[in-house]
Order: sequence, then C-alpha cells, then structure tokens
Amino acid sequence: GGAVNLSRTKKSLLALLLCYLIWGLQPIYWNLLGSFNSMFILCVRIVMSMIFTWLYLICSGRLRELLAAFRNKKLMKYLVPASVFICADWGLFNWAVMNGHVLDTALGYYMNPMVIFIIGLVLFRERGHLLEYIAVGVAFIGVLITTVQYGSFPLISVLCAIAWPIYATVKKAANADPIISIAVETTLLAPFAIAASVTLFRGEGGLASIGTGDIFPLICSGIVTATPMILYTYVVNDLPFKVVGILQYTSSTISFLCGILFLNEEATPAKLVMFAFIIAGLVIFTAGSFKKQKDVLPDNIGAK
Repeated sequence: GGAVNLSRTKKSLLALLLCYLIWGLQPIYWNLLGSFNSMFILCVRIVMSMIFTWLYLICSGRLRELLAAFRNKKLMKYLVPASVFICADWGLFNWAVMNGHVLDTALGYYMNPMVIFIIGLVLFRERGHLLEYIAVGVAFIGVLITTVQYGSFPLISVLCAIAWPIYATVKKAANADPIISIAVETTLLAPFAIAASVTLFRGEGGLASIGTGDIFPLICSGIVTATPMILYTYVVNDLPFKVVGILQYTSSTISFLCGILFLNEEATPAKLVMFAFIIAGLVIFTAGSFKKQKDVLPDNIGAK
C-alpha cells in the first residue's frame, strides 16, 4: 500500500498546487468585473457555484448522495457554520480586490498558513520539525515588522488571515465529500444571495449593469470559484494539515505579484520587507521538510 499512498500523495500535492494557482490568479478575474458592486459579485459567485456543483453531481449520478447530506444532522452541524465562514471569506476577498487592496489580502493570506500551521499542531497534534517552527517564526517576524511599519492596524489582512483557517478547520472536522459539501454550502447561501440581488442590487453596479459581454464571465464565476474549492477539499484529508497550510504561500505570492504587475498597486517598503521574510521562511521550511520527508509526504494519508 506504500506505493499507492505515495502516488496518491503526489496527485494530491499537484491538485493542491493547481488549486493555489487558480486562487492566486483570481484577483485578475474579479477585476474584469470591476464595474459591478463587489457584494453583487459575491451573490453571483454563490448562485453560479451552486448551479455548477449541482450540475456536476447530477451528471455524475450523485444527486441522491447530495440530498442525503441535507438530512444528515451530524454533517449539517459542520456545514452550516462552514457556509457562513466561506461567505465571509469570499465577501471580504471580493470587496478587497475590487477596491484596490490586493496586496492587503496577500498579506493576510501569508499570515493564515501560520494560523493553519498552529491549528494543526494544537488541534490535530501534528508534529513539526525544528526548522518548520523557525520558518513560521521568521515569517511571523516579517508580518510583525510590516504591521508596525504600517502605522495602523491592518484590519483587512487580519480578517483574511482568520476567516479561511476557521473554515478549513470546520471542513476538516466535517470530513465530508468535497463536491457534496460545496454544493450544500452554496445551496444554503443561495436564497440569501438571490434575495439580496433582487432587493439590494437591482440598479447600477448590479442587475441593471449587466451587458452582453458580462454574461459569460458572470456565469463562469461559478467554475472559477468552485474548481479550486473542490481541489482543496479533495486533498485536505490526504496531506498533513501543516503542509496544506505552508503551501498556501504560493497563492499569496501569485496574488502579490498580480497586484504589483497587473493591477498597479504600490509595493511599499513595509510590504517588501514582509515579502522578503516570508521567502526566507519558506526556504527554511523547505529545508525542514526535506529533513523529514517521510513524515511530510506519507504521514497522515487518509487521516480522518
């Protein structure tokens, strides 16, 4: 079974990296829809993600499984709060990237792997190599220096740092099928999203602003949203929690570069200092991972 496990681990790692690549490039996608209100885009994301996941499950003959999930009280105990946290995470992210705060979200998502790493150690009793602890320390110092140099509390960054790890922890506890859980979460949110669209976003920046050229990117928002979520939840139980957390630095880095190169945001010295510390932390973490490769890869395979 070792070879099968290792091959599955490699697939899981590739799926996770693809997931983080899509997430990293998302700010560019949401900026294409910059003429709309960011909360209207959140509503569209929710409804389109629901439609996309339901269609996927119907086509793969799993509709009965989805309907059974709604009747599973034990599962719903986790998926109801999960839907609230994912709504908060998406809403915060959409508002931030559509209002010129891509670098702030990147800073927040740089912090949240550390939050996930700590959750993994505390709640799931995962073991860390000394170099991994040092790496998190180095990254944390970078974030701290940046916070001090900001001269104000980076609220957007801190909220981004907290929302996703809470969601990830609830999802790990639920241990639900990835596509089923995303379908359930978006279905729970959809009535609120539709009601908000019809009552709050009828005019400019909402329904009234939709032109012919906007229809396709709006419809595709469901695919852009749900695909990385499916990939993420597919692998979250296959890999050690801390590896999932630390690899998330890749999506933050892609977003950070997108903000500077394509969305004309300014990389202040404080943000560049943080970036340098994060990269240094990543190098140290990678060294620690190589030193205990057996633990990082096959450990926790299929752990529930």
